[in-house]
Amino acid sequence: MRKHVFYAAFLTAFLGIWGTQPLQGQAAGAAKPDPALRVTLESAYHAWRQAMASGDLEKWERVTAYSRQIETRNRIVSQKIPFPQAMFEDPIQPPSLEGMVSLGVYSTGVTASSTYYGKANFGGGPTEVSDNLLVLHFLREEGSWRFDNLRVVKIGNNADLLLQIRNTDFSFLTGVEFQPIPQLPAVPQPVNTPEYIAEAWIDATGYEVSITVNGHLTGKFSNVKLTELVMGGLKKGQNSVTITTRKLEVTDGNSPKVEVAIYAAKGPGEPANRMYHFRPQGDIPPEVRANFIVE
Repeated sequence: MRKHVFYAAFLTAFLGIWGTQPLQGQAAGAAKPDPALRVTLESAYHAWRQAMASGDLEKWERVTAYSRQIETRNRIVSQKIPFPQAMFEDPIQPPSLEGMVSLGVYSTGVTASSTYYGKANFGGGPTEVSDNLLVLHFLREEGSWRFDNLRVVKIGNNADLLLQIRNTDFSFLTGVEFQPIPQLPAVPQPVNTPEYIAEAWIDATGYEVSITVNGHLTGKFSNVKLTELVMGGLKKGQNSVTITTRKLEVTDGNSPKVEVAIYAAKGPGEPANRMYHFRPQGDIPPEVRANFIVE
């Protein structure tokens, strides 16, 4: 089984390389520009970054959004690796904002995003760092702003976007890539260390697919083909899975398809076996509930 990278719990991988296509368009929600909030958010991010660098769990809990704390722990525990040691020992480190240019802040009042342009250096080797867009996300909890996650939006060779940035035209920040989530997220249920590490292989071509295993949400996937860690893993004996599907209007010319397979291994790096397979022929049902046995 491919071992998941545990820092994925706080680092959302880049959304895609900027091309010549237009941005996604206006984001949903009631987020508005809030430049006065920039210093407060930067302070919250610096406090979170210092907690990561020092390995101070108590401080990390104070400055990290509660839902992100649970998700981070769940992701690490689900891989049967020690928490919080694995999080603090990761060679990939959150970047400093030094030398980066602030482009704008948007806020709904309870969620916020702050976007920067420049070289976001995550360490981890001598690889040359290129200029990209760094988007920081925050949640307001108990009267204070706490860090949630970050993402890198790769610019590539998008000359039009680079020209906009040079001309201080930041209208692209209204795109969904740069906007805060519209409301506070649900807090996930904590998981226990599983008997088996599990990974779901998903083909959601032309569909939006949601997968829940043993009561824990694995994720919601839209028109993609990928693998994802199963939160809480699998247990010996009977396990349950719920798969909901919704056909999308746009399929990029590919034939719509839904396929889900769940693989499990005893521990990190050990061989994985397929424990469940869903590949409907003909009409794809909007919801499937099934049980499967792991021996």
